[in-house]
Amino acid sequence: MTSFNERQKNLFNHLKDAEEQYNFSKFTKCTSQPDYGVIDKKTYKKVKHEMKQFRGRESIFKRPEANMRECLRSKSVPDYIKNPKKWKYYSLSDVTPEQMSDKSNTQTALAFIREMEEREINQDDDEVIDETGAIFKKPVFKISKTIKDVNKEEQQPVFKSNKIIMPEYVVGVSGKKGTSIRNTIKQDKNTEDVKKAELKLNHLYEIEDEESTYIN
Repeated sequence: MTSFNERQKNLFNHLKDAEEQYNFSKFTKCTSQPDYGVIDKKTYKKVKHEMKQFRGRESIFKRPEANMRECLRSKSVPDYIKNPKKWKYYSLSDVTPEQMSDKSNTQTALAFIREMEEREINQDDDEVIDETGAIFKKPVFKISKTIKDVNKEEQQPVFKSNKIIMPEYVVGVSGKKGTSIRNTIKQDKNTEDVKKAELKLNHLYEIEDEESTYIN
């Protein structure tokens, strides 16, 4: 019995110690930490009065000016300078402006299209033989026939030696000949209409002549 009573007393003592420790930790959590940024009204007025004499003056504390190299982003070296062996340099010094014109581009494109069409014609893989023995061929559509070749190229501005050269313009000369031909045709039609009207009105002149003779 004595041993049991002693154990019971020890257990209650440990419970009291645990309760005291819990209350202490709870109290420390509830208490807020002091805010060192808060200033009393007296100290604030005092500091304000002391700093009043420095108003409108240049501060002795300045931010150091940053260097331009530090402000700009560090540009990485391009790969063609690091590894020139991996790259191949192509120059257009041998190419003339005529070779880079629209006319030369259209001619090369048409030549390539015609070459592709000839390859398709020579190939016989598209033939299909029916059970009856009839041979069916895939129809070939030639794009080159639909494109008209432009023989006369209109003068366009040319970029040469960092300058734009405009086409030559002559005052009083029309650029298109088709309009002049149409104008001549219209003039011919107008002259024919006038001649026809003169023929139709000739009888009126004859009547006037007869009336004048009778009056005389």
